[in-house]
Amino acid sequence: MNTFKGIERMIYEYLISHARDLGTISAKTIANKALTTTTSVNRVCKKMGYASYTELRYRLFDDLQKQTANITSNDEQQQQISRIAHTLNSSPVVYLYSRGASIVSVTYLSRFLSLANIPHLVITDIHQLTRAEQGTVLLVSKSGETQAVIDMAHNAKRKGLKVVAISHKGSTLNQTSHLNIGLEEQVDGISPYRRESQIRILEIVDHLGKELLDF
Repeated sequence: MNTFKGIERMIYEYLISHARDLGTISAKTIANKALTTTTSVNRVCKKMGYASYTELRYRLFDDLQKQTANITSNDEQQQQISRIAHTLNSSPVVYLYSRGASIVSVTYLSRFLSLANIPHLVITDIHQLTRAEQGTVLLVSKSGETQAVIDMAHNAKRKGLKVVAISHKGSTLNQTSHLNIGLEEQVDGISPYRRESQIRILEIVDHLGKELLDF
């Protein structure tokens, strides 16, 4: 499995969060922001499944557009997105938690919550819920089997918090959560950093965020 650390992670997060704007952003610009070289940018792109930044620059946007079409046509998934959007909007506070590559999606959702003026906190440890007495916990896990995320769900439910998730349909997290936006594509053997694994989650977050801004 490819894991991004240090500068590579900075590049990866920049690419994901600016996916729609990459057509006007050069590899040199990204390298300068990360205080590195274009070689590093291209190396991250290859780990994500693209031949180079030139390919990612244009294909990532196309991939995002295709995923948008797929989500829009999936009525069941769209209904779950709407339900979770209403839950987040009415919650006194929202706690966001994830592990690994999905942390990028949590960071992206945090921006929408800020724009929608919804009190929230990105948590990194299960103990941060110690004093939580009300609110909603949103968990993101591609496979829905990451133990730390599952433990967070159980802990939140014990405290009487609402638990919503974005995870693989039929997974342990799906079954544990009150509401779940199900991911249906195959996950076995796929790196969580590759575009097949992360673009879907990013697009779901995008739809969820847009609904929050419509309230």
